Parts: sequence; structure tokens; C-alpha cells
Amino acid sequence: MSLRPASLLFDDGKKVTPVADVEDQVYLLTRHSGNDRLFRFSALLILSAVIATGGVLLDSTATVIGAMIVAPLAWPIQGVALAIVQARIGQVRRSASILGFAMIAVVIVGFLIALAVPDELSPVNNAQIASRTAPNLLDLFVAIATGTVGAFAVSRSDLSGVLPGVAIAISLVPPLAVAGVVLSEGDLLATLGALTLFLANAIAIVICGLIVFTIAGYRGTGDHSQQTVRRPITIVITILTVLIVALAAFTARSLIGAIEEQRVQSAASEWLKDSKYTLVDVEFQRGAYLVQILGDGTLPSQDAFRQAFSPVLWLRPTIKIEAVSGSTETIDLATSED
Repeated sequence: MSLRPASLLFDDGKKVTPVADVEDQVYLLTRHSGNDRLFRFSALLILSAVIATGGVLLDSTATVIGAMIVAPLAWPIQGVALAIVQARIGQVRRSASILGFAMIAVVIVGFLIALAVPDELSPVNNAQIASRTAPNLLDLFVAIATGTVGAFAVSRSDLSGVLPGVAIAISLVPPLAVAGVVLSEGDLLATLGALTLFLANAIAIVICGLIVFTIAGYRGTGDHSQQTVRRPITIVITILTVLIVALAAFTARSLIGAIEEQRVQSAASEWLKDSKYTLVDVEFQRGAYLVQILGDGTLPSQDAFRQAFSPVLWLRPTIKIEAVSGSTETIDLATSED
């Protein structure tokens, strides 16, 4: 057996999925196709968006995983990669357009469902949201590994069974649903974080698809020269560069936030040291730290807290104190007064 990548990965070409079969899987709309596949894609997309948004609002990991499996969003993304490799510029435009409309549709679904949810059920401390609004560089590396497996599974005929696992690992629809949910609350920074996570996953799928599909031998199977796809490749590289900068910024922000939260907790403990209050918890909610304390009596002065707190760099966070008294009173509604 040859040591070439194609020979090692595809058993000397014996396990390569025919390019026509790959096209049928990832091209939702072509010059000669009808709208049937596009209609089915749209139906699955909306349903997966509803499931993902429900799972996010309910903080249900199992429901969100179900949405990942149902979601068909990887098809147009891999379609962009295959069309670039084949030098089919028209198909690049069609797949990219479908992807753009799909992104907008999922965000709108998340936005509308979140608006319909009562304020009492607002997911302020939701783990599903928190994990998708603060992406970092590690998310990009994981997406690259997962995107490679996904492209390999599509182009190798005996690996289709791993695609559900790839769908779970890459997570495309949930970040968009989260973007819609946090947008409904007016949190633009969290919206940007969720969209950045989605774009990092999407661009990783495209780049890995370009490499794997080229190794599989799909290059040059289109009807144009490779010169026609220079612009799409340039766009992909530009988006990747911007994403790396954005993810680096989010990573730095997460590190600063972790240090800042620890310092708020230390300052609160020092602030309450000689009082009748005990520190219960410190949480970051909607751009401010909520310091929950338990006790009674007069609170120490705010100046004492300011002196105890050591800011990170030049940042001065907003801190809210929520004091709860320890008294308990029972009301027996079964007993009526005469």
C-alpha cells in the first residue's frame, strides 16, 4: 500500500464514496434539481430550532442533544467545501445562500420563542446559555477535529455510522438558538459570543472539508478551473482570521472574568468579616456581579468594599448586594381565623 494520504485514508481509493453520492447528500439545490430536498431541509431545520430553543430554555442537555442529531445544518456547510474543491462557483453561491438563510431562520425561531416565555422563566443562570456565549480558542480546535471526522465520514463509504456523533460534537443549531434567546433579552455581547461559536464550527467544517475532499480525489470534478474559486477561498481565510482574533478576545475575557469573580468573592468575605452577615454566593448576571449574603443588622459601608476589592487591569465591575435575613415564618393556610 502507498504511503500517500489518499491511500492511507481510503484504502487505495477502494473506500471513497462516489462524488455523485456526496453531491446528492450535501447539495440541497442545484441547477437541475427540484425543491423537494430544500423543503425537507427547511422542515428539519425549523423543527431542530424549536427543539434546541426548548432545550436551552428548559436547561435540558438531552433535548439539546436531540436537536443536534435532527439538525441538517452541516449539509450546506459541507456543500460549500465540496463546491470549492470542485470549482463550481455557482454551487458555492447556492450552498452559501442556503446557509445564510438557515442561520437567520434559527436565530428568529429562538428569538420568537424566547419572547413568548414569561419573565419568571427567563434563563438567567442557564448552563446551556453560559456554555455557548463565551467561546474560546479551544472550541475552534475541537471544531477542526470534529469537522475532519465529518468530512471523512461523508467521503468514505463505510463510515456513515459516525455522522450522528459528529452532529452532537460539532453543535451548529444550539448556538444559533442561544443567539436568538439572548438577543430577546437585549444582551448583544452574549449574542455575539453565540454567533462566534457557530461561525467557528462552520468555518472549521469548510476548511476540513476542503482538505479531506481534495485528498479523496474530488478536485477538478466540476466544470470550471480552480482559478474561479480563489475569491471563496480568500473569504474563508479572512473569516478564519477574524474568528481567531475574536476567539482570542473571548478567551482573554473569560480568564479576566474568572480572576475578577474570585477577587469579588475575596473582597466580599473581607468586607463582611466583622459584621453579622455571611457570604452565600457570588454570581455574574447580566453584566453585574450579584453578591448574596445572609444575616441581619446594618451592612458595612460601601467604601470598605471598594478598599477590599482589587480591580483586574482598569476594569471596575458593577456589584449588587442581595441581603437575605435568616428569619423563618410559617403560615398555616389550613387553619382559618374566626
